[in-house]
Amino acid sequence: MFWEMYQMSAITNAARHAQSAERTANAVDRRTRPLEHDVRRLESRIDGLALGCQSLWELLCETTTLTQDDIVERMQEIDLRDGKLDGRLRATIVECGKCNRPVNSRRPNCMYCGEQMGAAGQIFDR
Repeated sequence: MFWEMYQMSAITNAARHAQSAERTANAVDRRTRPLEHDVRRLESRIDGLALGCQSLWELLCETTTLTQDDIVERMQEIDLRDGKLDGRLRATIVECGKCNRPVNSRRPNCMYCGEQMGAAGQIFDR
C-alpha cells in the first residue's frame, strides 16, 4: 500500500514536470518562429547578393584582364580601411569636406550641411 502511494506520487510529479516542460517548449517555439522567418529572409538576400557578385565577377573576367588574385588583393585592401583584416566592411567617422563636422562614413550626405559624402561609385566604401 505504501509502495502504491509512493508510485502514484512519483507519477503525479512526473506528469507535472512533463506539463511544465511542454509549456516551456511551446513558449520557446512561439518566440523562435519569427526568428526562423528572419533567418530564411536573410539567407535569401545573401543568396541574391552572392549570385550578383558572381555574375559581376564573371563579366569582369570575360571583358577585362582581371584575375582572381586581383579581386582578393582588392578585397583585403578594402577590408583594411578600418584598420582590421576581419572580413567586414565597417563604418568609420569621417570629416565633412564642407563644414568639417564628423559624419558616419555610411551616410550619403552630411547630416549637418547636406554635402554629398562620397564621389559617385564609392557607395560601397562607406
